[in-house]
Amino acid sequence: MPQDADGLRQFAKRCDAEVKRKRADQRAIHERLGARMQSEVRSQIRGKLNDAHGHISGVQARVVGSGGGYAAVRPSGTDSGPDSLNAITNYLENGHAIRRPSGRNPRYRPRIKMLYVSGRGFYNAARPSLPHMLQSEVDRWGREVAGRLEGR
Repeated sequence: MPQDADGLRQFAKRCDAEVKRKRADQRAIHERLGARMQSEVRSQIRGKLNDAHGHISGVQARVVGSGGGYAAVRPSGTDSGPDSLNAITNYLENGHAIRRPSGRNPRYRPRIKMLYVSGRGFYNAARPSLPHMLQSEVDRWGREVAGRLEGR
């Protein structure tokens, strides 16, 4: 009987330790998930753009919330304006307008036939793989917690 009580106390201590580890585990999951998302976004950029030198894919940085509650991938530039890295990434992702032809002669026929460049959508292309990434990270975390609760 005393052995059962000792085993139950040890299990209770392990459960308390797991509750205290929750924040650290959550941050670790989001760090790993952010790294996987970053590589997926970079591969989508390489597939959809001619980015051989990595000008666009190289500025995509993973960000984890200060409390470890979320992970995101976004351009790493801190500058702003129409020629910043953030703006250029936005133009490529969502598309952008083209200046209208300025010919005033009635016989003038513009060479430009479209008024808007369609976006490449590399962030949206990476979105369908996120549930699988998250599920695999949660499964990995579940195995780690089960191992620690069993005393391994």
